[in-house]
Amino acid sequence: MHPHLAPHLHPSCQEAILALTACHEDHPLAKFFGACNAAKAALDSCLADEYLIRREMNSEAAAESNARLRERQRLESDEQNM
Repeated sequence: MHPHLAPHLHPSCQEAILALTACHEDHPLAKFFGACNAAKAALDSCLADEYLIRREMNSEAAAESNARLRERQRLESDEQNM
């Protein structure tokens, strides 16, 4: 199962999305028997790569946010101790 394939949600996987969509349109019944498996595998691979990139970006953003929070807490703690 894959996420919604709206073009604006997955700009790096446009070619794979279009290939799978075209395959489904060209083979409306054969798609159920594996005619589009290669296109689906390519899309799955692209979406997995996109997920890893997004995960790394979110991890970096969270680390920066946590560092800012710890610094603010340290400053507030220093102010209370004075």
